[in-house]
Amino acid sequence: ADDRENFAARYPDQDERSILQFFAFDEKNPSSILSCLRFARENARTIRDQISSEMWECLNKFYLEYSTWDVDRVLVAGPFAFFLRVKNGSHLFQGIANRTLAMGETRDFHDAGRFLERADQTARILDVKYHDLLPAYAGTGPDGVGGAVDVHGWVSVLKSVGAFEAFRKTHRQGVTPARVAEFLVLDAKFPASVRHCIGRVDGCLRRVSGNRDLAPANDAERACGSLYNDLNYLKGSEIVRSGLHAFLESVEDRCAEIGSTISSTYLRY
Repeated sequence: ADDRENFAARYPDQDERSILQFFAFDEKNPSSILSCLRFARENARTIRDQISSEMWECLNKFYLEYSTWDVDRVLVAGPFAFFLRVKNGSHLFQGIANRTLAMGETRDFHDAGRFLERADQTARILDVKYHDLLPAYAGTGPDGVGGAVDVHGWVSVLKSVGAFEAFRKTHRQGVTPARVAEFLVLDAKFPASVRHCIGRVDGCLRRVSGNRDLAPANDAERACGSLYNDLNYLKGSEIVRSGLHAFLESVEDRCAEIGSTISSTYLRY
């Protein structure tokens, strides 16, 4: 909502060029790709003694190469090719981090942040796409529920988080909103599902604190464990029946709460 209001106030034309500028290159937008890369590079620079040199070199190169792009170059090369480069750069950094960052407290904090962000983004993508894909009517035609447009839209949701192939191997009966929601929220084995990600965060926080008890040791573990337990006992049909949008909004709020409690528990003095 904040991004939408900020964009509307600063870009009255709201055309393709303005959207690309705002989300990819706008230095005043803290959520733009350029701003995120700059924050990541600055954070990495301050803790270079804690991360591997390969991680720093990858991130620094990624940022410097990205800085040579602008909207005009993106429009000439094509947005698809540009965003594919961004996605591959992110995947490369994560792969290098997995390969070179030693196990320990630094790794656990890194992974906790990574999986918490991933859980939140999966919920957001699913929530936004859910509203975009609501059929205009509930008939059985090509534009209705279960029609060609509806199915194609949900396939796009899966592809946007790299889940299409994994979904097809898990659910051979076909694509439906309930199955997509259940897979992206509750599947325990898919690395981008909310349940899997929150479980990984919970494990990281418990290793940091050294807590081997069932009860949480601090507010961060309590907030994370509460959400993880809820996800473990839910069914996809229950989520859809109770309201997917309301549920996903709750997940986003609880992810924000986990992040806040991690900060207050470990990072604020």
